[in-house]
Amino acid sequence: MSRLTLEGLEDQLDELVMLVSAVAEDGMERTERLEKAVGKLREQLAALAEQLAAAEDEGGGEEEEPQPAGWVERAIPQQWADLADWVDWFQGHYEVSGEYRVPPCWPRHKGAAEELAALHGSWKAAMLADMKTNGVGDASAYWHDRYGKETLRRVCSGVNRGCLNGQHTESKPVPATDRSALPAVADLPDEPEPQPAGAEEEEAYAPLRSVPGPGAVTFTYQDW
Repeated sequence: MSRLTLEGLEDQLDELVMLVSAVAEDGMERTERLEKAVGKLREQLAALAEQLAAAEDEGGGEEEEPQPAGWVERAIPQQWADLADWVDWFQGHYEVSGEYRVPPCWPRHKGAAEELAALHGSWKAAMLADMKTNGVGDASAYWHDRYGKETLRRVCSGVNRGCLNGQHTESKPVPATDRSALPAVADLPDEPEPQPAGAEEEEAYAPLRSVPGPGAVTFTYQDW
């Protein structure tokens, strides 16, 4: 084999060694970057697990059953403002007067606020339903007939006469329930025990089966 051929093979071998080294270095760099990314991900997962554990400790680990509450107790200031705007618009739009005119002090009367909030909610539902049908429906008519001014009349009947005349008057405290009049547990009637299916019908026909019919032969223990 000639010298030139040997030198050529040596050069090719050197190039091959350089290529292998470059590939190995590039692979190591990529492996290092991948390991760093995995490490960061593990740190984020650990932090998230700690947050979830802390949230469970604060909440006792169990979700509390929601308790019912009136609109007055759960409404935020913006909802109060929206309701006031709607009440003013409604009374002006329908030119409400007389026994249907809600006094300006209605926010100070919890019962009046509850009624008006419910009226506002039902109005929105009725108008949205009417919009969906392009006015071809009875949602709006039903609301005006069933709720509309009738609710206003009920609200006005629940406030003091002075409020209707423009002078707010605080309502007198309502007497609490006489707890001594509540029945004790021993005074409550016992609930009937559940009977199997068909027991009532069986009991109803029992007297008929005990009465002998015409010509029937009856037996006693002495006959046996």
